[in-house]
Amino acid sequence: MIDIILVTYNRLETLRKIISNVKTYNWKYNIFLVVDNNSTDGTKEWLASITDIEVLSMSENVGHGAALAKGLKYIDHKKLNSTHTIFLEDDSVPESELIHYLYDAILHSEFDLVSSSGKLVTLGKRIEILPQQDKIAAADFCLFDGAIIKNDVFQKIGYPVENWFMMFDDFEYCYRIKKAGFSIGIVKNHFHQILHFGAGEKFSHSSLWRGYYQTRNHLFFLKKHFNLFNFFDFLILNSKRTIAALIPKDRSIRFKFRIFGLLHGLINKSGKTLDPKTLTFKAINSCVE
Repeated sequence: MIDIILVTYNRLETLRKIISNVKTYNWKYNIFLVVDNNSTDGTKEWLASITDIEVLSMSENVGHGAALAKGLKYIDHKKLNSTHTIFLEDDSVPESELIHYLYDAILHSEFDLVSSSGKLVTLGKRIEILPQQDKIAAADFCLFDGAIIKNDVFQKIGYPVENWFMMFDDFEYCYRIKKAGFSIGIVKNHFHQILHFGAGEKFSHSSLWRGYYQTRNHLFFLKKHFNLFNFFDFLILNSKRTIAALIPKDRSIRFKFRIFGLLHGLINKSGKTLDPKTLTFKAINSCVE
């Protein structure tokens, strides 16, 4: 049997559509868990009125990786004997065939995590994988949105890191998955529409705070999984990102956030240290998993 987990934060309109659609799909699962990251747009009240799903509410916005980790722990501790978990997100709309398509793909392959989007990792570069129809291509990293994982994976290696707030936690988790001997595959998926609400444009407000967390958490990753490849990969990628940050008119603030990302990574200042809305730094305890 399958479990479904969806992390949400302040996207009530899309969440309504996703859950309303799923209720018409005749999907069979043990548990459909929504992890609410302390939404303030009416999500909490609306979820309280919905039946046939379980809700895990956070007392604050802990970020996607931490919310996903807490959700996986919640499911794992239920001891439902489920074999697989499907990840959904609040900015993508699944079609009725999705759950059957993903389950069939992973069941008839050697892969332990199957997604519709992923990349190969080469030194200082990420190569997008474009799988052929009905074939699953091996990957080093994948998006969790619209992915299916064997529960044996997180039962063996644990859960995503919980104190990085945003960015790079999915990359780190995929790295641990591969390091433990599990495999990641990418399949062409026509049954899942990813809207990418959170990413924003290249030089948007969103990319400002994402640049900070990307730099900081990449350094956390390097410190946690240090080897020469990861060291030079970090140097090359962050050199490219820093140079790119000098292109737009607001280059000074972008450069500042990259530098603070490096500084906070060095001194282990973790968690939600930069508020995405106000772009102001917060003082919190230093602790890196």
